[in-house]
Amino acid sequence: MLYLASAAPAYSFTLSNFDAPESFIVDPEDGAYYISNVNGDPSAKDGNGYISKIQSNGDITIQKFIGGKKDEPFLNAPKGLVLANKIIYAADIDAVKGFYKDTGKPAAVFDLSKFKARFLNDLTVDDKGFLYASDTFTNQIFKINTQKEHEVTVFKEGKELGGPNGLFINPKSKNLVVVTLESGQILEVAHANKIHILKRGLLKLDGADYDNKGNLYVSSFEKGEIYKISHMGRGTLETFISGLMTPADISCDRKKKELLVPLFSGNKVMTVSLDQKKIT
Repeated sequence: MLYLASAAPAYSFTLSNFDAPESFIVDPEDGAYYISNVNGDPSAKDGNGYISKIQSNGDITIQKFIGGKKDEPFLNAPKGLVLANKIIYAADIDAVKGFYKDTGKPAAVFDLSKFKARFLNDLTVDDKGFLYASDTFTNQIFKINTQKEHEVTVFKEGKELGGPNGLFINPKSKNLVVVTLESGQILEVAHANKIHILKRGLLKLDGADYDNKGNLYVSSFEKGEIYKISHMGRGTLETFISGLMTPADISCDRKKKELLVPLFSGNKVMTVSLDQKKIT
């Protein structure tokens, strides 16, 4: 079982005993949290990955809400999560898998193996319901039409993507923003798929999301830091949190004004008030 651990005043709650938590998201409808657990080799099709569900107040509801059971080897190493139309989508090595959020039962599978996908990492959704999935190892970003079964196209590809990891849609420009694991850059894919470099010189970037004020938050997996950048990544960069153990695919709870942080190697997750100043 997971348990509620005591936390410093800066944190709303901290929970332990996960298995390599990679992505941590909130359902804006009811405030429930979902966490992907790689639980082993991030590249292995071992059938032991799972998704946890937590009540909005931080009490545990179901540790293995989806997957992780002997009779249910459906998830291997789930990473990025996103909610769309009451379905939880998970990036799982070479497929994007959807589950009904109310029951945890399978809803859809988008097989990307025909595109040579090897390490699907993060997901995001635009206002038209299209999913975007990053493949860090092959420098590809895919676009998935969830309304047409198995309709997947390559949205962008090439070495200039620098090992794409975290994704989100800029709510103003509607452009796709990408943070990179290998090149340490923050990119924005504009119209006609032209890439603009917003920031460079960072290290092993993982997750990214924005708050209600237009600040972008980006995690450095290797350096153990989370950065806050004004003007949706175009403004001044400051260190928001340091001293973390492998912060992975972060996200923002814009209703509660909190940052959701999974600590991959620490097997913990925590929520942090966005009103805090620098945390060490």
